[in-house]
Amino acid sequence: MDQGMYTAAAGAMAMEERLDMIANNLANTNTTGFKKDAVSYQKFQKVLDASMLYSGQFREKPVDVVIGKQYIDASQGGFEDTHNPLDVAIAGEGFFAVNTPDGIRYTRSGNFTLSAEGLLVTQQGYTVQGQGGDITIGKGKVTISEGGSIMVDDVVADKLQVVSVEEKGLDRQGNSFYAPKQGFEATAVEQPEVRQGVLESSNVDPITEMVGLITTQRAYESFQKVIRAVNDTYSQSMRTVGAPA
Repeated sequence: MDQGMYTAAAGAMAMEERLDMIANNLANTNTTGFKKDAVSYQKFQKVLDASMLYSGQFREKPVDVVIGKQYIDASQGGFEDTHNPLDVAIAGEGFFAVNTPDGIRYTRSGNFTLSAEGLLVTQQGYTVQGQGGDITIGKGKVTISEGGSIMVDDVVADKLQVVSVEEKGLDRQGNSFYAPKQGFEATAVEQPEVRQGVLESSNVDPITEMVGLITTQRAYESFQKVIRAVNDTYSQSMRTVGAPA
């Protein structure tokens, strides 16, 4: 494939991936504890710079096109007071540990509830993990300290298991759950900062995402124009070569 066509096609593919990413972020603007996807700026910039390859004439040397890699932006979201004693949020680093059918997963979504058996569970019915496994609360007034200790009628029942995973080591699992990528491990947060009666909002900024959506769409259209221009150039060349003298 011609270098100009290859560069433009690779750039268009990168824009398609980024459009999908932005669409997913916008769809989860109101999802509790959601962490947005972002793209490595340096790698993404190389793709944009490569769009300058075709500007009337081709460069003599090939240009390496690097597709921007997505990563999970685990920055802090805002806080919303709910006054529900089973709603909790983490300020700073950390994730709640949850036991799912696929194994232990981690989440920032702390809108927990009680099961019929008195277990602390997620909205999907998965058990929230404490220091000794599943957390049993039962009946009584629930108080959760800043350190994550759960007390029922002033008696300590358990302590929320809060762990940390490197941002680049997070693998999205769906439903605001995450798992460590291969080679990464979850480590206990010694002094977590937990807030009761509060939920963490998504860290998606709709205005920023909309601006990114428009910019990416324009870049995608520019790459399409490059592809058409290269194709038209070759079509014209073939007609010229094939024309009788």
